Amino acid sequence: MATQQQLLGEAKPDRALGNQPESDSATEVADKNAQPHLRDTIPRWRWVVVLVVFCFSMIMNGYDVSNVANIQAPIYEAFGHIELLPWVALTYSMACMALTPLIRRLIEIFDMRVLIVIFYVIFLVSCAVSGSATNIHAVIVGRALTGLGNNCVYQLNLTFVALFCDARQASKLAGIIGIAWAIGLVAGPLVGGGFANNHHLTWRWAFYINLPFLGALTALAAIAWPTYTIRKGTKLSAKLTDIDWIGATLHIAVTLLLNAALNLSGSQWKWKSGSTIALWVVTGITIVVYILQQYFAIFTTQKQRIFPVRVLTHRTAGLASLGAALTGMIYAVTLYYLPLFFAFARGTSPISSAVHILPFIGVFIGSTIISSVLLAKVRLYASYYVISGALVVAGGALMTQIDAETPTSKVLGYQALLGFGIGLTYSNSYSVANASLDSPEDKVDSAGLFNMASLGSISIALSLASCLYQNLGFSLLSDRLRGFGFTPQDIREALGGVKSPVLAADNEQIVGIVVSTVTEVISRIFYLVVAVGALCLLTGLAMKWERLDFAKVERKKGTDDSDTEGVGASEKARDTSG
Repeated sequence: MATQQQLLGEAKPDRALGNQPESDSATEVADKNAQPHLRDTIPRWRWVVVLVVFCFSMIMNGYDVSNVANIQAPIYEAFGHIELLPWVALTYSMACMALTPLIRRLIEIFDMRVLIVIFYVIFLVSCAVSGSATNIHAVIVGRALTGLGNNCVYQLNLTFVALFCDARQASKLAGIIGIAWAIGLVAGPLVGGGFANNHHLTWRWAFYINLPFLGALTALAAIAWPTYTIRKGTKLSAKLTDIDWIGATLHIAVTLLLNAALNLSGSQWKWKSGSTIALWVVTGITIVVYILQQYFAIFTTQKQRIFPVRVLTHRTAGLASLGAALTGMIYAVTLYYLPLFFAFARGTSPISSAVHILPFIGVFIGSTIISSVLLAKVRLYASYYVISGALVVAGGALMTQIDAETPTSKVLGYQALLGFGIGLTYSNSYSVANASLDSPEDKVDSAGLFNMASLGSISIALSLASCLYQNLGFSLLSDRLRGFGFTPQDIREALGGVKSPVLAADNEQIVGIVVSTVTEVISRIFYLVVAVGALCLLTGLAMKWERLDFAKVERKKGTDDSDTEGVGASEKARDTSG
């Protein structure tokens, strides 16, 4: 880990920002010889521009998670291949999950300003690839590259917070992350659906619209992002050799195999087929090998392991990251399957379906804002997870009871309950993990773990939900439409919500069967939400019932060359039980 002198470099502190009065009495009596925090080495104008880039990049991150939710049907109409359609949405989050550990290590090696520009260029090119695609394979490749570029930017944002912000600032920025991300999620289905319904612009502009914004963000980042390298004084070849390449390869393999097994089983390969069995066996073996390789640090060291095991095993940080993963899964299932419910049960257009989930996203944003503000005052973070889990269990249980006849007002109320529960913990999980750790190295590792948890969990959730939807939906719909002469391809198309002889049939009985079956399957998918909500509640109960200090400002003490460690966030938590 870098020394204090390396962390501060040659930059001079901005006194106008660095010496603002603090309300914390502990800060008032801080060591007179204390050196400024990294935050104070950034001039005001750079700080403001970086925050602007930070916020807009998070909006675009959220937008690109959800912008394909309402354009999959026109993509299918353009290119066909119903069996590949789920991968249009999945590859984005799957790329995030697969590459985050490796990206985390590369960020430690190279200059952050250089990396942020490269990542924005990758992001920009990927959107152009998806928008100009001539087949569905190109769309999928473009989405994977978007996940890579966007995830790298997100990881750099989190690393920036870990290094340049004290606990108080990190808590505020975590709230901004959640709000900006949610705004992007709101815009995704609306903007994507709007383009899909426009015959002149078409679905391609759901990707093209990113380009001017990304061009501007790339230029601003190149000008204002701080020049900073975490690991200095070591040859590049030595740094690259230190990376746990075997662990990185195994992590990527596990991610790809697990998602492939969940999506191919039943929908494309029969469960009892040799291909399905072989795929699950290989997946299981790879997972076991990866766990053993990381646990025993085989062909690597404990410090250089690709997965942040040290932070994962930290009780507070590990459980907080688990909470982020669980709420991410809930968000993904709700975001992707509620519009499908309204499309089938109410016959709404893509834009109207997106409007119908605004209560969910709007309440999520409000809950995020309120909970972020109160977290620094309440400080009893475990209670957030318990309340969040209880609300999600309640909301999910109510969603399992919906059908085609359920009043829209009730469905809107149920989803609002889910949104409020998720908002309590999603972005706050990073604040909790960050405030519970002492060293900058652990904080950076925590940023990587939070990134994997929050975005990687989306790919797992979508794969699980897709597996349930495709297998259960195909089984029920095939059985109920037996005798009408529809092919398996027709039924798959109907489940995908695309043009199908089943949906085009001028027969009220057939339409009624499809609507009732699809809404029944969607309601059953929310049992997954109930289970995940229960795990979130248990996560809160397993946490320490203590109060963390999210308001104390950190300063670097002393002038020696030892590894720099944050001191503000390391204040020992006071156990409420005495």
